[in-house]
Amino acid sequence: MERLRGGGATTNDPTAVASRRFVAWILDSLFMAIVILVIHRSGVAFLDEAGNLTINPSVIWTATLLMVLNQVGLTMATGFSLGKAVTGLRVVNRYDGGLPGFRGAAGRTLPWVVPIPFIPFIEAGLILASTGHRRIGDRIGATLVVDRGWAGQPFFVPGLDEVPGDEQIPGDDLV
Repeated sequence: MERLRGGGATTNDPTAVASRRFVAWILDSLFMAIVILVIHRSGVAFLDEAGNLTINPSVIWTATLLMVLNQVGLTMATGFSLGKAVTGLRVVNRYDGGLPGFRGAAGRTLPWVVPIPFIPFIEAGLILASTGHRRIGDRIGATLVVDRGWAGQPFFVPGLDEVPGDEQIPGDDLV
């Protein structure tokens, strides 16, 4: 119960790690870019017959595979992507603080594969402004991103969870 940390004004928010989430995202993106450049070297983009700059289709497949391995496979198995590992963050199941599993890892990755240009701005805004700092992917996957010290056990998120100890006991109002 110590991990629930009360429920008053002094409660720390285990999900208040927005700046580290942004750093982790940059690190994950740099990792993908470096691997793509190493694998494809000079064949990342080329000019087509009309003189338009075109991305090599194999680069898109490589990026997709890397994203799935890092964001779904690694997160599902360990609770972190490479960027989150470096920044000390963990992705946890919203309800029990454990590993997110396939549903959680795949669900939180889903918005990034939808080809809508403004999704990153919506996701960043939700990380900064929503209760529990949950973006669309966290809501779909029922996950939270926390400091690694909070992973593995249930914890209290101010404004998202009920205050521990304030549950109504059935029949209590009859006394």
